[in-house]
Amino acid sequence: MKIYLDMDGVIADFFTGLETHFNVKHWKEIPKTEQSILGLKGTDFFYSLYPFATSKRLVEATRKIAGDDYGILSSPLRGDRDNSAYHKRRWLTQYKFLPNIDNLLFSGQKEHYATDKIDGKPNILVDDKPSNIDRWIKKGGIGIRYQANEDNVDDLITKLSELYKKT
Repeated sequence: MKIYLDMDGVIADFFTGLETHFNVKHWKEIPKTEQSILGLKGTDFFYSLYPFATSKRLVEATRKIAGDDYGILSSPLRGDRDNSAYHKRRWLTQYKFLPNIDNLLFSGQKEHYATDKIDGKPNILVDDKPSNIDRWIKKGGIGIRYQANEDNVDDLITKLSELYKKT
């Protein structure tokens, strides 16, 4: 069993980054939000993000719980996979959150990794986006919705530890 952490909203402060980049008080004030975000293609936006105050604790705890089975599973910007992945990897390296390379995944179809390809056991995904969690669970994985700026990291760490021990 692997434990995958999403980046944006879980360990990387994506929404504050958007607010800063577009000079707005709240990301929902960004005009034509979807189109504006797609305008980030080809930039180093993901490298410019800050971690949450809880990110280091979450990553360290996940490494302690899962060992070599700690991973990152993050969606790249649509139409900008290679560039997004490059800058996300730079970011993970900078903050010392980079997992073993085999467990570093960039995909908009996270549900493909919901179960182990060899033994079929469920993997765990921690993600802030409900639709990602829903698709993950439908494919047999264990999904935990967590948004770093709203949820308690200690509760998440306890839950991860309990789930990992059960398998």
